[in-house]
Formats: sequence, structure tokens, C-alpha cells
Amino acid sequence: MAHIAKYKATSVGHMLAHYRRDESSLGRDNIDPKRVKNDMVVAHYTNKDGKLVVGRVVPREGEPNWGTVERRIERVNEAQKAAGKRATRKDAVVMADVVVTLPDNVRKGDEDRFFRLTYWYLSNKFGIDNMMGGYVHRDEVLKDGTPARDHMHVPFTPILEGRFNYKKMCPRSFYQSMHKELGDYLESRLGYRPEVELGEETRARRVYTDKSVDIDKVRGAVDKAVVEPAQQEAERIVAAAKEEAAALLNDAELRKAELVTEIADKEGDLAELDSQLEDIKLDIEDEQDRLECLRQRADGVARDVEELRPIAADVRGWQAAGKAERGAILDRICARCDGLASRIRADVAGIRLKVEELRSRISRPLEYLMPKPKTEQRSLDDLMREATEVARASKALGRNHVAPTNSRSRGQAR
Repeated sequence: MAHIAKYKATSVGHMLAHYRRDESSLGRDNIDPKRVKNDMVVAHYTNKDGKLVVGRVVPREGEPNWGTVERRIERVNEAQKAAGKRATRKDAVVMADVVVTLPDNVRKGDEDRFFRLTYWYLSNKFGIDNMMGGYVHRDEVLKDGTPARDHMHVPFTPILEGRFNYKKMCPRSFYQSMHKELGDYLESRLGYRPEVELGEETRARRVYTDKSVDIDKVRGAVDKAVVEPAQQEAERIVAAAKEEAAALLNDAELRKAELVTEIADKEGDLAELDSQLEDIKLDIEDEQDRLECLRQRADGVARDVEELRPIAADVRGWQAAGKAERGAILDRICARCDGLASRIRADVAGIRLKVEELRSRISRPLEYLMPKPKTEQRSLDDLMREATEVARASKALGRNHVAPTNSRSRGQAR
């Protein structure tokens, strides 16, 4: 008899460790550690004649493992990406396992050959590159301690047409026909037909049709041919299910821990981003203030240029004018300079007012801590008044030197 189990990525590593009989799997009640030495592994290899054959092998320690399947997933994903197709889904079936139980009618001495031929048949069905070896277990026992029937696990990756496709590789029709096809193949190689097609039920039917036996013999035959093998198979399936459930639970706990760590990391990243965002907002505000200052300075410069342009024109006109006209030109220049100086004084007064307000706000909390200096201070108005007087004196001196004959006419013009 044979059946197929399928596994997703989270269960692969645990199940392969069970097949390999790692130390972690020897604690199960249905495994007799003393009989583990009777187990064997079959796989493909090239013999001395260069032919590819199936035989007993000694695998590398710890292999195959999750990394074996993971590398195959990566190769599939790379090919899918190159073809512009999606990668393997996280919940895809990435490994399957055919479990084949040794039939009762296999002749003594043919047991190893039965498993080798079965592995060869399955590798031709699933593809040699998808196989990961055949693990023959002879170390399992029933609840009463009696040896269970020998069986072989044949794990493989269901890669078909360049991607993982378990449903297409192992449809229902394949499972329904697999027993017959396997029986035909084994019969052609062994010379007799191992009862892989529910042979126990066939024997039970023969007992029922034999009129010469009594009911007790019938019942005993049915128990031996049907009930006991079914119980053994059920026990093994239940044990495998418990093993898989434990693996799933362990993987779920590990994933939960990973998610908690990832959430904590994301929260830290979010706090860091919030801090960076606040810094960026402050930088934007600083830049806006700086741009506003530059705009105001640009406006002031443009205004100064507009006011200085007619003064420059008068200066150029004064150089080309005669003595009689230079006095009037100088008067215009002085008048415009007076206007410019007045505006500058107004701007300076505004700045002075803001400075005084700022100084007042700053000095109030400190007036009890720092005594006011008693040094004499000159106001900005005094400085501006003195500067204006100096300018006028200089202007008068210039008129006396440049155009002395125009003082009367300028006075008359006024």
C-alpha cells in the first residue's frame, strides 16, 4: 500500500529530520533506537560503468534539509522572474512524500530490491531532479512493542514545467492509478506481483468465499488480513500527523516571535521617522524665514537703486553742465540725498524700536541679576543729526570751491 502526504515550507525541515532519524526524532514512542541501525537510504548514483542506478547510499550528515528545498525554490523563483512571472507563493506545497509499505507477499531476500525498484519507478514519475532519496524505516514499533511493517518515505519537490505545481503533478487520477502501475512494474522486474493493490482485502474476500472454513477461521483471517494492517497503518498515520502538528506548532511559535521582533523594529523606525520629520519641518521654517529676509533685502536694494538712479543722472549732468547750472544740480542732489537719508533714518528708527522691544523683553527677567551700566550712551538720533550736519557742511564747502559765483543766483532762485 502507498499514500501521499504534502507539506508547505514551514514543515519541511522537521519532516526531513524525521526521515533522516536525527537525534531530535528519536524520542518518539513508536521508534526503537536500538533498531535504527537497520534503516537504510536508497538514491540514484553512477556506478563504475558510468550507468545511473538506484542503490543503497550513505548520505551526507544532516542532508537533505530545508536548505535543499530552499535552493530549489530560489532556482524556480529566478527562472520565473526572468520570464516575467510571479514567484512561488509562501503557502505553496513545496514538498510531498510517498509512503510505501512493504507487502506481506514480498519474498524473503527481495525486501531491499522491492524498495530500490519502487524508488526507481517513483523517480521516473516525478523526475530525478526532484527526488531527495528513499528512507526505509525498520525501527518503528506498535503500542504493544511488536515491530511495525517496514516502509519507505520518498520525499520530492513537486516542480513541474518550471514551477511548483503539486496539483498538476499529483492529481487524483494519479493516485488512483499509481498502485496498479507500480504493481505492474514490480511484477515485470521481480517475476511475481507484490500486493501493493490492497492485497489484504483480496485475501479476505478469498477467505469469505471458501465454504470449507468455519466462522472463527474467517474472523481470524479477516483480522490478520484487514484489521491488523489497517490498525498499523492508522497508528503510523496518526503518529505522522502528530509529528507534523508539532512541527507546525513549533514553526508558528517561531514565526510569532519573529513578528513580535519585526513589529518592535517597525515601531522604532516609525519613531525615528517622526523625529526626522520634525527636524525637516524646522529646517523648512528656517528656510522660509531666510527667504523672507532675502526678499525684504532685495526689495530694499531695488528701492535704493530707484532712488539713487536720478542722483547718478544729476551727477553725470553736473559734470557736463556749465557753472551757472551746477548750483541747481547740486541743490537737486542735496534734496534727493536728504530724502534718502530721511528714509534711512525711518528704517533705522524702526529697527531701533524693534531692538529696544527685544532688549526690554530680555532685560526684564535679568534686571535683578545684572546691574545697568552707568556709562553715557549717545542715541542714534544724535548720531544721525551730527552726520547730517557734517554732510551739509561738506556740501557748502564743495559749492564754495566748485561754483563760488552761483551762491547769489541760487539764493535769488530760492
